[in-house]
Amino acid sequence: MVARRLVFRYTRYDAIPALCAAGHLALVLVSWLAFQTSPAWALGLAFGAVVFCYCWNVQSISHNFIHNPFFTNEWWNRAFSVLESAAIGIPQTIYHHYHMNHHWGDNDAKGPDGTTRDWGSTYRHGKGSQPEAFWSYCLIGFFRFELRPCFRMILRYGPRHVVLLLAESLVLGALWLTLLLTNWRFFLYFYVPSYYLGWALVYAHTYFLHYGARPGDNYANSVSSYHRLYNWMFFNNGFHQEHHWDPKVHWTKMLQVREEIRPQMMIHKTRVLRGPHITVFLEDWLNRGKKMRHAATTQLDTRAIGSQTQGLSEPDLKRAA
Repeated sequence: MVARRLVFRYTRYDAIPALCAAGHLALVLVSWLAFQTSPAWALGLAFGAVVFCYCWNVQSISHNFIHNPFFTNEWWNRAFSVLESAAIGIPQTIYHHYHMNHHWGDNDAKGPDGTTRDWGSTYRHGKGSQPEAFWSYCLIGFFRFELRPCFRMILRYGPRHVVLLLAESLVLGALWLTLLLTNWRFFLYFYVPSYYLGWALVYAHTYFLHYGARPGDNYANSVSSYHRLYNWMFFNNGFHQEHHWDPKVHWTKMLQVREEIRPQMMIHKTRVLRGPHITVFLEDWLNRGKKMRHAATTQLDTRAIGSQTQGLSEPDLKRAA
């Protein structure tokens, strides 16, 4: 309890995501230092791990830190924000305001003005009232990052957010410049591709978090997954409908929110996956296959019954009378 009060604002379990964020940055730095001497297979493994870490960090660690800063001391939170900026490759303050806008819009559909409140909504660049195609959202989405409204929002929050943004940007810029000047091959052939693919995976995961949900329904505007290993790795990010219902609840309390709104989720038929969010297309394909097999079996049963009764004579109603 003393450690929690002195260091961690909510729970000492926040030490786990904090250390994981440091591990993500360490993986990038180790890959940089070992780039010249490592065999191709080791670099390939490191490349895949770094790509995964961008998605894992943004969707779980950075995300949870936005809603519930880990530390009691504000300076420690600012230092961690700078560390996260270096790890995920964008200033944490920018992502903070971008994500808070996501909760303001809740992945809304287009309104009467032809656009969405949520800058990153899957419907924002879709055709008509439909969500955008998966591949264009993932591969192009990062380049459409709404920086201008983010900057306006940061300015509105005052000097504290502006100074933190400047510190994050300076550290991130210094990291990029160091990587480029010391080993330009690593920067161009490893860092930049892994950075882009990692953020493409972030956008893919975001797409899955709302795929098949119903915009405007507070109990069904997101998709949940209760897969244990997935939630263990992503710090309960699978409880996504629960999170959108009450974003300020700490990640360790998601089961309580689930029990609280379970009746409403059942009434509103909230989409819940059996596997992690990234398997949503696979689940849809398997469910379609089951429905097709069920329909084919029903049709065969109907034909069989029909052939069995075809030779039977009609009942003699007069004799029965």
